[in-house]
Amino acid sequence: MSMSEERVQPLGELREGPSGSGRALTVGLGAGLVLSLLLAIGLALMTRAQVVELTRERDAARSELQKTKAGTEAATAASEAKIDRYVLAARLELAELAHLLVVARRSLFTGKDIADPALPESISGKRRQALQAALALKQAKPPFKWGSRKKEEGVDSVGFVAVALAQAGMLLKPETLTAKTLQDLLNVATVGDPKPGDVLFFDKGIVMLYLGGDSAVGMLPEGAVTKGGVLKGRGIGFNYQGYGSIKYE
Repeated sequence: MSMSEERVQPLGELREGPSGSGRALTVGLGAGLVLSLLLAIGLALMTRAQVVELTRERDAARSELQKTKAGTEAATAASEAKIDRYVLAARLELAELAHLLVVARRSLFTGKDIADPALPESISGKRRQALQAALALKQAKPPFKWGSRKKEEGVDSVGFVAVALAQAGMLLKPETLTAKTLQDLLNVATVGDPKPGDVLFFDKGIVMLYLGGDSAVGMLPEGAVTKGGVLKGRGIGFNYQGYGSIKYE
């Protein structure tokens, strides 16, 4: 056999390969193109910290996927198992991207982190304790973590408020709190002025604790911050939707 024949032979072998491998490759390439497009959109809208978190969650999903590989291949034909794994991997990564993109800001202007204000003496009791707990939590710089209500692990927007209220004795089970349940618990108003310690509601499920003036403290996708301009809708890039009054005393 000549050297030229030896070079051509592997191509012939590839053409004769099982159709399942071709299907798996097609599905894989298609999923890759979709993921690349979504990731490009996400990179344009999210901060670097969100991308790092997305990558970490994606890698964790891939790790879980690898654990099921052996069992899947033993139960089904090799080509079908490959297709299933491609589809599952695509679904996992698309779900993660969608979860982050759901809090993409409507406005690119996010203001800047301001210095924590001194709480006036008129703010007292559990209301003061809640705000002090929130400011202390911000200074601790916990990471942003979806669905978490434990400051040791990181918290999301609702988790930040839940931890602060729990430390002031206002919540017995902060782990059960969501933006929706918080809205249901409080009489959310759009008229009048909130009081320091009240909960401010924004679109995309973002909540913060009101500090007075036009400032609030809470957890945003980029981290724990104190922001100004929140009531006027300029400070965090999310639309203000109202406030909920908390009966501290």
